[in-house]
Amino acid sequence: MQIVPFFIFIMVFCNIGAHAYSAKGMTAYKKLCKQCHGSGFKGAAMLTSDEWDEMFKAEAKRLKKVHKNDPDAEKILNSSYFKRRMDALGKFLHNNGSDMGVVRSCDGLNCG
Repeated sequence: MQIVPFFIFIMVFCNIGAHAYSAKGMTAYKKLCKQCHGSGFKGAAMLTSDEWDEMFKAEAKRLKKVHKNDPDAEKILNSSYFKRRMDALGKFLHNNGSDMGVVRSCDGLNCG
């Protein structure tokens, strides 16, 4: 009988971990990108998941190149916050790219 509470704990724990990872990427997007690119899901749909992967390769070299003529964007992309959250942001953008087939909306935690 003790196996049932264990499975409930595992299911809850895994769900919280998955949601937190998504929330970390969304929070990074809001802080770094929203002012120019709009809501998180709108911004993510600017590119496909593969294109987002290319943007974030080699410490976001291509993303930095695209923004090189914008001093405000360059400052953001060189910030320590961006460096710490780059992976979470890249995963969020990848998972919500235009080819992912999911139209997301606000769920109370992840409003863009």
